[in-house]
Amino acid sequence: MRFRRLLPLCFLPALHLFVPGCSVDVAEFDIADAVATIDTRARPGDVVNVQVDARNSGQATWVPGEVTLALGEGQAFPSASLALAGEVEPGARGTFTGKLTSPVRTGLFKLNLDANYEGARFGDTITTPATELTCSDGVYCNGAERLVAGQCVSGTNPCDDGAECTTDTCDEAKDTCAHELGPSCAACTSDCTPDCTGKACGDDGCGGVCATCPAGEACVNATNECKPANQPGSCAAPLELLPAGTALLGVHQIQGDTTGGLHESVPTCNSTSTAAETVYTFTLTEKMGIEARVSGYDTVIHLRKDDTATPGNECIGYNTAANAGCSDDASPPGDYGSRVDAALDPGTYYLIVDGFDASQYGPFDLQVKFTVDGCVPHCDGLFCGTDDGCGGDCGTCPAGEACTAEGRCRPDPCVPDCGGKQCGDDGCGGTCGTCAEGSLCVPATSKCQVFADCDNEAPVCDPPCGAGEFCGTDCGCHAANEAMPDLVIDEKRLLEEILFDELDVSENSCAFIEECVGGTGKRKLLRFSVEAKNQGMATLTVPPPAERPDLFLFSPCHGHYHFNGFATYALLDKDGKEIVAGRKQAYCMEDTQQIAQGPNVGCNKIYSCEDQGIQRGWSDLYGNTLDCQWLDITDVAPGEYFIQVKLNPSREFEEVSLDNNTATVPVTIQ
Repeated sequence: MRFRRLLPLCFLPALHLFVPGCSVDVAEFDIADAVATIDTRARPGDVVNVQVDARNSGQATWVPGEVTLALGEGQAFPSASLALAGEVEPGARGTFTGKLTSPVRTGLFKLNLDANYEGARFGDTITTPATELTCSDGVYCNGAERLVAGQCVSGTNPCDDGAECTTDTCDEAKDTCAHELGPSCAACTSDCTPDCTGKACGDDGCGGVCATCPAGEACVNATNECKPANQPGSCAAPLELLPAGTALLGVHQIQGDTTGGLHESVPTCNSTSTAAETVYTFTLTEKMGIEARVSGYDTVIHLRKDDTATPGNECIGYNTAANAGCSDDASPPGDYGSRVDAALDPGTYYLIVDGFDASQYGPFDLQVKFTVDGCVPHCDGLFCGTDDGCGGDCGTCPAGEACTAEGRCRPDPCVPDCGGKQCGDDGCGGTCGTCAEGSLCVPATSKCQVFADCDNEAPVCDPPCGAGEFCGTDCGCHAANEAMPDLVIDEKRLLEEILFDELDVSENSCAFIEECVGGTGKRKLLRFSVEAKNQGMATLTVPPPAERPDLFLFSPCHGHYHFNGFATYALLDKDGKEIVAGRKQAYCMEDTQQIAQGPNVGCNKIYSCEDQGIQRGWSDLYGNTLDCQWLDITDVAPGEYFIQVKLNPSREFEEVSLDNNTATVPVTIQ
């Protein structure tokens, strides 16, 4: 039986009458289980279609004209309402629809809608999915359309590198550019003048090569000399890690220098390194554990197991099969030092002290600890004291310093120094003060400072942009035809460099301190490499941390600043639902390798963790062995999933396109 809605009756005592038509109490209305849909994309100023399907969870019937969904106050969209399609009795579902005029601006907008009965609000606010207001027509190869003075203007060729001697092509399917060199076209350019004075080989200082060494010799990068390929410390003639007759068990301190070393080995945790190495060797007759720390410059340290059938071959080149461990940055030792630990079976091994790139070489301090029965020392994040889990400790502090409960060395006695400081470290593990809400501590000055707040998803430029300019996602005004960076992900590398790992995490581990894992104990990790390529026609730069600490996080484990919001990682199920969110907090943007050629592409690395950015035609590589370069899948059931990586997800910087910033690849979890 269908119940007809009855008009409510009000009793008037003076007349002893019931009068129909009184208003229903808004408390009788409620709304639940709302499902909102909205056009995912529209041009600024165009109409956006919105629909909400919801259940009437109140006691009163919804009637069209009396019950509506209205936009809440303070939103970018002009005030408007969604109309109810028909009467909805309690317990039934109804549909609200509307065509809303969008504002003449760009950005990503979610709408907040409130249910109303004759102007009185009821129920919880309903938030729609995001709609993108953009001038882009969705075609990459015709350039990025921009909103200028309230009008969408056409873009320019995103793949024109400005060089007449190159042939530029655009791949619409992949949103990528390629540049083929002509016969007289330089592969890159530099502002420097090549200098081969006194150099028998190696780099000319501008990305070129002075000469190559004769057969049987190799070039020493640091001195540009040709030396025998079997010189001491090379793969052919590795140094004995310890003097003959020295027992391996225990801690050993070794000093070395890679200045005169050759470049023969490529670390698996930094596949672009061309740094000089010093190669050590040792042999185990029983299973042992090892922890090796090296510091002195931006080091890389790696372990390889020798194959007696082909002696020496495992040391040369990039060899994942022989890899027994690799580290590029770790704490301890911190300050761009590296640490590797592993359980090793009997056999002969190479311990290789390497560098991040060709500019990184020099004297180094190497500490090696061997333990019994393959026990792996647990000293991640600990510089001193504390049981390492193998019957030893994690180190001792120098004279005049004491070990804190957190495993850090501090002056003893330590006198806090807060002279002229409003905030920041007092030098003894304490703080000189905290900044008020809305301001941040500037590390360079230890002063509190207020920074302009930019809503990167819905940017507003103040003052407004001038003629021929558009408001970027960075809340800055840019010329409509301004050259921009353009980040894309190397999807092939992402797919091919997946590996599974297990990590034993303690409360002092950097992985736990920096929230890269979901807990302590044995954690199952899904590792993968991410290479962010800047295929745009401009360099991606960010202000230094000293100027904009709001854009960075300081990593106490790694000892340097990381940029916020550069990328996000996620594990998706087959339906696209997020199962695990990546916990990597921040990134160190730097030039890793040249990925494009042409006379307008720089030959030499410019940007590093100290001065962050990515040149045009260069990439920034995060190898799968780096700390936090993983998804914690400890609690994930076996099955078929997808790894999804997004670059610039928070839109901190303006790009040619945001449509090519995501890569998704399949992965099987056993």
